[in-house]
Amino acid sequence: MIVKSIKLTSFRNFESGTAVFEPSANIFQGKNGAGKSNLLEAIFMLLLGKSTRGAKDGMLVKEGGDFYRIEGEVEAENDSNQVSIAYQIPGKRKVLVNKRLTKTSELFGKFCAVSAGPSDIEIFAGSPSIRRNFLNLHLSQMSPRYFNVLGDYHKAVEQKNAWLKQSRMKQSNPYNELIAKYGAIIMMERKKFLNLIWPGAENLYRKVSSGQSFMISYSPSVVIEDDSWTEEKIRTVILEKLRLNENRERLLQMAMIGPHRDEIEFTIEGYPARSHGSQGEMRTAAISLKLAIFEHLKNVRKEVPVLLMDEIFAELDETRRERLMEAFGQFGQLFLTTATEIPGLLTQGGKRFRIEDGSIRPQ
Repeated sequence: MIVKSIKLTSFRNFESGTAVFEPSANIFQGKNGAGKSNLLEAIFMLLLGKSTRGAKDGMLVKEGGDFYRIEGEVEAENDSNQVSIAYQIPGKRKVLVNKRLTKTSELFGKFCAVSAGPSDIEIFAGSPSIRRNFLNLHLSQMSPRYFNVLGDYHKAVEQKNAWLKQSRMKQSNPYNELIAKYGAIIMMERKKFLNLIWPGAENLYRKVSSGQSFMISYSPSVVIEDDSWTEEKIRTVILEKLRLNENRERLLQMAMIGPHRDEIEFTIEGYPARSHGSQGEMRTAAISLKLAIFEHLKNVRKEVPVLLMDEIFAELDETRRERLMEAFGQFGQLFLTTATEIPGLLTQGGKRFRIEDGSIRPQ
């Protein structure tokens, strides 16, 4: 998969900007605040219709403007696609693929990408919702079923919350069956995903961190007592827990049971990463996690995802940087930002761009 070109209009700090990319490494250099991360964000938006930083559309519009537009050419499965994403305040986003109006969700089935950057520390140190969003983003690229069921599940939760606020105390909740049905599928997919990516993430982390251990464990809000998970068993357990918490949910007027309350636990050397991990350890763990996902996504999709890495060497000591380079592996198209010099291994056959004052200049 290759992003061949991009054109920005009124996006973040770019009034306008265009670039033609190499199918190998593309290095964005410039001072802090010049717009390097914004350009990575635009590329990710072009592929998946989502901000790498979770920003809403209105936040992406250049200050003083009332719209943004991202256009580009993306090659996937040997087909060239003209993609356009545009938003005008206060309207809705419009996505076009080959001049056809397309749902943002369809981009997940067509393109794939993995992005890593400084904000990934929040996967470990931030709220549980950040960890769930991390799961949802990457699982949705690997499993169309998961993506569709996740949407149905969130609709059921919203409808249940609205129903609970109407205080129908004598009626049984009509949404619990749906929450149990969709929730069981989501829990099964999450458990499988984490079990698949953990060995690769731990292996890379050990290499970079001189043998330190790194563990990932799934902590669903609905506990299944043994390892013999099946969708039917999970559905039954969810329904029972919903029954036991019916009065509590009515009192709080909020759906409290289901995978929208799940958690993921990360440990480094046996201690919780969020409370005991240093900045360097969490940065290393985040990069290891994202590269493991990259490899798994490549195997599932039978196509090499686009890899975007934002200042990945920042806050890593020299030893960790060298070991990370040694363990980096093979990539397809890479986009990498830096305020300093890049190791030669990543720039072979690549192209450099200078990002300065909201402009993109090939070097």
